[in-house]
Amino acid sequence: MKPKDIFCLVIRLLGLIFLYQGLSSVPVLISTIWAGAALVPRNLFLSLVMVTWPMVVAFWMVRGAPWLVRLAYSDKDQAA
Repeated sequence: MKPKDIFCLVIRLLGLIFLYQGLSSVPVLISTIWAGAALVPRNLFLSLVMVTWPMVVAFWMVRGAPWLVRLAYSDKDQAA
């Protein structure tokens, strides 16, 4: 494997960690809504952020994070 391939694999594995983090926050969101604490908008907002932020990052990283790979391994580096 080339270093670029290893870097892409590490990014995808890191994406799986973010996916786990986002999915592990779902019970907190459900309990917040179920307990009626969602009536306070700040609590609902923070619970939604706890779930959505890691899920968005996980989606981006599992897809390979093309911007990050291009930044780390530009075409100029390979041509030299």
